[in-house]
Amino acid sequence: MRPILNVAIILHMHQPRYNLAGGASNSETAKEVFEQTMHPYTVPPEVIRGSREARATFNFTGTLIEQMNELAAVDFDPRLDGIWEDYGSLEQEGRVELTGCGYFHPIFPLIPEADRRRQVEMHLEAFEETFGLRPAGFWPPELAFSEDMVPLLAEAGFQWTVVDEPHLVNANRDREWHELLLRPHYLERDGRRVAVVARDRDISIAQQSGYDPEWLKNKALLKIQGVPKNLGEDLLLVIATDGENGWFRHSGERAGFWGWFFRPLLESLRSDPSFDFINLTTVRGYLRDHPPEDVVRVESGSWNFEGWPSNGGFGKWTAGKARKKCWKEIERVSRFLADVGERVGEFGEGCPNDVGEGLEEARRWLLTAEASDHFYWGTDEWLNKARLCCAKAMEKGTETLRLCNSLTRP
Repeated sequence: MRPILNVAIILHMHQPRYNLAGGASNSETAKEVFEQTMHPYTVPPEVIRGSREARATFNFTGTLIEQMNELAAVDFDPRLDGIWEDYGSLEQEGRVELTGCGYFHPIFPLIPEADRRRQVEMHLEAFEETFGLRPAGFWPPELAFSEDMVPLLAEAGFQWTVVDEPHLVNANRDREWHELLLRPHYLERDGRRVAVVARDRDISIAQQSGYDPEWLKNKALLKIQGVPKNLGEDLLLVIATDGENGWFRHSGERAGFWGWFFRPLLESLRSDPSFDFINLTTVRGYLRDHPPEDVVRVESGSWNFEGWPSNGGFGKWTAGKARKKCWKEIERVSRFLADVGERVGEFGEGCPNDVGEGLEEARRWLLTAEASDHFYWGTDEWLNKARLCCAKAMEKGTETLRLCNSLTRP
């Protein structure tokens, strides 16, 4: 008897702010990008609702939700009408899981600790407003993770997160790979804990490039061959990738991820006995019946980038003088806004609206500067966006501080 392999497919959806000073509808770049990516955003609910076997997990960043709402407001594409209600209803039915994130898609281990909390809280606020619920899972942008994130995630109410395979294996070399990758675990830090699951790196890389259901079935069979019976009869395989690049954009009844792979996979799950050991699930759904039984460690790192070691240094986002200088500016601005925040806090509940709003605007500019995209590309064009955001944050923060100092202290 083969064990059941519960397959959790996680698709990460993100677009940075293309128009820093205005709406997406006023940006030709934004409109061009969304014309290309509308299919992978809008087709999943239709496909999933059409099959009782279908399950999938999605992550939408705050800046993506924000820009799609801006485009919907100007009737950019009729497929945007009711899209969030579709995802929300599928979440309520347990067929889809939607995860939390950082609003502007930051590399969490690289940003100041106070900003980590604001990135999370801002995303949670948008998430609840959009979907009418709180997420159980947390998606670390670029799967960039460090264990010092655990207390923040636990305090924010997250039950689970995901890391890339090597960082779990490397930190627990006394354990067999199948014990680590095919089961959930707990991460603990400072008296707090969250569940953690590991992304299967090889199969995830293949998914990003494209595969068919038969390939996945054969690869899955190889994964569970030789797995000891004491590991249990219900195993977990996590496949996690971006969900909007490459073949995910290909539309058509038998094209791309949704037409060429996912629909045929659902057909095979319904009618082909050779697929009877595969069960599509969500991470939350699996954890409900199979809670973690042990505690592990995870080394710091991200998911893979060709030519860049994922060794905890996050070099993809820090390499070079220009990037390093930009990170120092972000740290400087963050410290300054912390001081401004203390000054504003002296007003307590009697804080004037324009003071509070000024501080929030300054903080938004800072959080925007921390978007991973600026550092991923690392060109002058992209780093200049981070520099501009820092300058705007300093400008608004200084203006807010002057206003505070002009008012009578409470």
